[in-house]
Amino acid sequence: MSGPAERIQEMLRDFEEQAAKATQLQSAVQDMRGTASSEDRSVTVSVAPSGAVLDLQLAPNAVRKQAHELQQQIMDAIRRATANAADQMNEAVAPVLGDRFAQFQEAFSAQTSVLKPGEDQPPRPRTSAADEDEDFGNGSLLR
Repeated sequence: MSGPAERIQEMLRDFEEQAAKATQLQSAVQDMRGTASSEDRSVTVSVAPSGAVLDLQLAPNAVRKQAHELQQQIMDAIRRATANAADQMNEAVAPVLGDRFAQFQEAFSAQTSVLKPGEDQPPRPRTSAADEDEDFGNGSLLR
C-alpha cells in the first residue's frame, strides 16, 4: 500500500501530464481554420473551430449573382468550412483525450451544431414579448 508521499507524487505526475496535454492541444487549435469555397470559387469562407466566421472572400463574379444565389453560396460555404474545422478539431483532440474523446465530441457538438445544406436554422425560442425587441428595454442593461 502506498503512503501519502507516493500518492502526492502520483497526483503531481498526473497533473503535469494533463497540463502537457492541454498545452499540446492549445498549440494544435490556436491556428486551426476550416475553409471552403463555392464550386465556381466566387465565395471562400474561413471559420474557427467554434464556427465563428474569420474571413469571407468574394471574387468579382460573385457580385454579378442574384442576391439569393449569393446568399445560398455563402451559407453553404460557411456550413462546409465549419464541418471542415470540426473534422480538424476531432483529429487534434482524439489522441490527446483518448477515452474521454466521446464526451468531448458530445459537448463540442452541442456548442457548434452544424446544419446540413438545405436545412433551415431552427427558430430562436421566444420567452416573452420583450424578446422580440433586441434592445434591453426600460433603459436597463439587465433583464
